[in-house]
Amino acid sequence: MPEPMTGIRSNWEVLRPLGSGGQSDVSLVRGLDRIKARTRDIEHIQSFSPWGSTMAETRFKLTGEFAEAVADYTRADRTSELGAMKVFKLREAGAAGEQQALDRLRQEILQLETARAGLPALLDHNQPERWMVTEFFPQGTLEANFARYKGNVPLALKAFLSLVKTVAALHAERIVHRDIKPANVFIRKDDELVLGDFGIVFLPDLPNRLTRTNESVGPHDYMPPWGNADVRSGDVRPSFDIYMLGKLLWCMVSGRLRLLREYFDRPEYDLTVQFGDDPAMYMINTILKRCVVETEKQGHSSANDLALIVSTYVQVLERGGQLLPVGVPRLCRVCGVGTYQNDGIVQTIPRIPKDSPAGLRLWINGSGPANLPVFPYVCDRCGHVEFFTRGATRPTRE
Repeated sequence: MPEPMTGIRSNWEVLRPLGSGGQSDVSLVRGLDRIKARTRDIEHIQSFSPWGSTMAETRFKLTGEFAEAVADYTRADRTSELGAMKVFKLREAGAAGEQQALDRLRQEILQLETARAGLPALLDHNQPERWMVTEFFPQGTLEANFARYKGNVPLALKAFLSLVKTVAALHAERIVHRDIKPANVFIRKDDELVLGDFGIVFLPDLPNRLTRTNESVGPHDYMPPWGNADVRSGDVRPSFDIYMLGKLLWCMVSGRLRLLREYFDRPEYDLTVQFGDDPAMYMINTILKRCVVETEKQGHSSANDLALIVSTYVQVLERGGQLLPVGVPRLCRVCGVGTYQNDGIVQTIPRIPKDSPAGLRLWINGSGPANLPVFPYVCDRCGHVEFFTRGATRPTRE
């Protein structure tokens, strides 16, 4: 645990430590309005003396005010009355180390002052004293809430989409975050994800880098292979963040903190193995195929592209849709237990070759019968049958 900061710093009362990292310590702080209110409550409590009055009405009134002061002083602080104070610390000797800490603080303040949607609200700051205060997130970070999203694809994708849109807005201004990981993503109400920690953000017009030669430019477990610390590219591209977003999504759904390299489709990391009865896991793997990649050219070129596919899958799930590619289990719409198999009728009528269309005879407007080629799928539990015609609606192989 970090060493607690105590006392009052500017207009903020330090309550308890929230966390600590290599660059800063973070503490929960109470705002000035609440500090003043509690001070008034204490003064009222200490001055309480109804017994000098002989009038019952006066004693009743004073006692009521005393009770209100006690109740207000002891009540839990509201979220709007709190903040998270980050104090940057100097761990390296010399002017270079101090200047780097100041640059990172200044850079983070600069980004949060824009008040973009999806970023923490900046409440106060003091650059000479090396601290700033942002809104407090009672639910904490994704790192502390993996159980909330584990195995829940609809909830995870909806929350993830809010984060992807935030990153897309940053990329539109050629800003690359470079430090997307569960510990830097906060949960706001209604599962909106908020991106924090802009200490090593890349800006195209920044004259000096906030990392030095051979220093890691992002969290090791989340950094793409092409983000090698030895390569000092003059143009950090959005693909850096997209790779990290993919790993973050895997962590949310798997409930685990670390995905080794690009091994999401290996059995020990494959979500379709971990959650074998959930067809929606194939949606996650489809997303990961374009994010967690070995080379930059294999992945999505922009966060907008990623947002589009995530948004599409969110709509599919909300409308009760299913994936159609061959190999993806499709839950029966009737019993909800079995899965549709395309060889169900073949087993009943051997003359129908597997993967070949069957035929339905239709009489339309009194005309003679017409043959409609269909592909039958039968639930292996209750026997419910679904038919697909030829064309785009037919289940396909990827």
